Amino acid sequence: MRAFRDEQGQSWSASIGRESYGMLVVLLVPEGGDGVRKAMLAAETRLEAQQELQALSESDLRERLEASVPWEQPQLNG
Repeated sequence: MRAFRDEQGQSWSASIGRESYGMLVVLLVPEGGDGVRKAMLAAETRLEAQQELQALSESDLRERLEASVPWEQPQLNG
């Protein structure tokens, strides 16, 4: 997990998530947890995703946040 601040000074955490179709994403969670977002990763394995996340600078994380989309939690059946 990585922590960073956006351009407005809001604290965010970035961690690895997986989409239902197997793609790996960065989950971007604002302090307080409301308004989670996601951004795609190029990685094909969880290890590669962790390495990709660790290699990102704070500026890179802010760019991913800018390009991110809202994350929709999976619906539970039953």
